[in-house]
Amino acid sequence: MAQVLKEELRARILQAAGAEFATRGFKAARLTDIARQAGTTASNLYKYAHDKEALFLQTVPPDLAARHIDLLRARLAGFEQDQAWTLQTADGSEAANALLMFWTGHRHAVAILMSNAYGTRYEAMREGMIEEMMARALQRFAQRNDSALALVLRQIFSGTLDTISAILRQYEQPEDIREAIRHFWRFQLAGLQALLTEEGWKTGQR
Repeated sequence: MAQVLKEELRARILQAAGAEFATRGFKAARLTDIARQAGTTASNLYKYAHDKEALFLQTVPPDLAARHIDLLRARLAGFEQDQAWTLQTADGSEAANALLMFWTGHRHAVAILMSNAYGTRYEAMREGMIEEMMARALQRFAQRNDSALALVLRQIFSGTLDTISAILRQYEQPEDIREAIRHFWRFQLAGLQALLTEEGWKTGQR
């Protein structure tokens, strides 16, 4: 007789796997710990995923990772508009709101992609996100070879991913995630506007 898999248990396994991969990373995560958190046994878990990599790919499917990059790029494109950067929040930008909704709906997967995908097919994605954010920011200074600014931006955007990942690991409820991201964006957008807009640049040179 064919094995009948229970969707409720599958959901618990994926929830536990997401939490474990997001917190400990792929290499350190153990199937026995995931099974225990899901309220089942390791032997039963293998009915849903034949090994750790298969379970990881159920937790962070390739189409989800690709969708996140598309939403991130759409959000970054908003900074090229003739609008104050401090308005590029979930309240002021459809692209920012769409990205934030995705984060709240896939919090563990996004946390993994941002800061804990080492040893997986997504290992290079964190660096790719940092490079893309840097490239967008440095477009305003295409004629200026400023290695110090590039270094500062790399540190800022690395910290951005770590902060968002920490928020997504800490909070479960969408409203809590949105509130924490609202605080972070308020701080970050004001700082980037002061650092990278023409007005901020001229002020900093005085």
